[in-house]
Amino acid sequence: MDIEYEEIEVRNQRTKRGSCSTTGALGLNCRLMMAPPDVIDYIVIHELAHLREQSHTSAFWSFVAEHDPSYEEHAEWLEESSTKLIFSHEDL
Repeated sequence: MDIEYEEIEVRNQRTKRGSCSTTGALGLNCRLMMAPPDVIDYIVIHELAHLREQSHTSAFWSFVAEHDPSYEEHAEWLEESSTKLIFSHEDL
C-alpha cells in the first residue's frame, strides 16, 4: 500500500474495530484476533486508507477496493458477526 504510519495501538474496545488518527496512529481492537484473517486485513486496509482519505468518499472506497477487492463481503461479515468477538460476558 506504500503508506507509512507512526504506531499501532491495540485496545479492548466495546464498539470500535479500528481507528486512525491524523498523526498516523492506528488503533486496532484486540477482539479482531478472533476474526477471520481476511477480515482483519480489511480493517487494517480500511484504517490505512484513512491516512490518504480521511472521509468515506468514493476515492476512499476505490482505494480500499484496490487493496481488498472483497471488502464489501468482509464489512458485511463484521456487521453480522462482530458481536460474537467477545472474550467473556463482561465484554458485552
